[in-house]
Amino acid sequence: MKRSEILARIGLEVPENAHLRLLVDADAKNEADDQYAIMHHLLTPMFDVCGIIGTHFEQKAGHTGLSMEQSYQEILHLLSLARIDDVPAARGCVSPLRSLTDAPDSEGVQMIIREARKEGKLYIAVQGAMTNVAAALNQAPDIAENLIVLWNGGGPYPEGRPEFNVMQDPDAVRVLLQSQAEVWQTPQDVYCTLEVTLAELKKRVCPCGELGRYLYHQLVKENHVEYNPGFLLRTGENWVLGDNTTAAVLLMNRFRGNWHMQPAPDLLDDLTYGWNPDGRLIRVYDSIDVRMTLEDLFCKLELAYGESM
Repeated sequence: MKRSEILARIGLEVPENAHLRLLVDADAKNEADDQYAIMHHLLTPMFDVCGIIGTHFEQKAGHTGLSMEQSYQEILHLLSLARIDDVPAARGCVSPLRSLTDAPDSEGVQMIIREARKEGKLYIAVQGAMTNVAAALNQAPDIAENLIVLWNGGGPYPEGRPEFNVMQDPDAVRVLLQSQAEVWQTPQDVYCTLEVTLAELKKRVCPCGELGRYLYHQLVKENHVEYNPGFLLRTGENWVLGDNTTAAVLLMNRFRGNWHMQPAPDLLDDLTYGWNPDGRLIRVYDSIDVRMTLEDLFCKLELAYGESM
């Protein structure tokens, strides 16, 4: 089934000049929330989703070389459950960069380069390691002027701290921050506010057909595997849909004043930030509209896959 047929169920009429070209770059099998973010992008009519790239999470996986393939296969599974067969998926790089100049190749890297060289801006929703984007920038520096990188990651400002997505490939983040690509960053203290309870997901997501049941039950299963009383992000009955910030920053209006511009920091060896007054300006989000973002996701899932459809 074509994505347009699924969007027709939602029935929104979006102005043509509001449409944005977008790639999703996701470590989809890392935990349980990338799946929600991928679906949020696919179910948003103003996003012309050019493709979805599987991303490694090798630092967490123990450098097995298998994590990217796991992400890629999860993307294929999700597209199958969503009954969308015309959005391409691509394999990304299998491991972190070996240096700041490393330029590994992959289907995903070539997809980024190809789409970035087309007319108009290309948004890239990065929900994991920055490897694929950095490799594309190292291979083809000319694409930077056409890229807007929606970066979900990095520690809180001003000091920063080791953060999961950065830990997967610190050098890739350094490549991005030193490039000429436009960067919109949602750091950890902001993305962690996109919080839901299991009860919300059971009531709002689980009834949304085969896809909704999968989204809900795979997260509950992951919660049992991942829960650690010492991990401050989780209480046992909650989850953070933090990757959905890459949809939120494009859905929210620009008058909110919920972001600021600042010089791109240096990423230090301990993954904290070093002040860099000569860094080019990047956009850093200070808050996200949690109600609007979650309700938009829930409503689109219900409209597209609710049992009554």
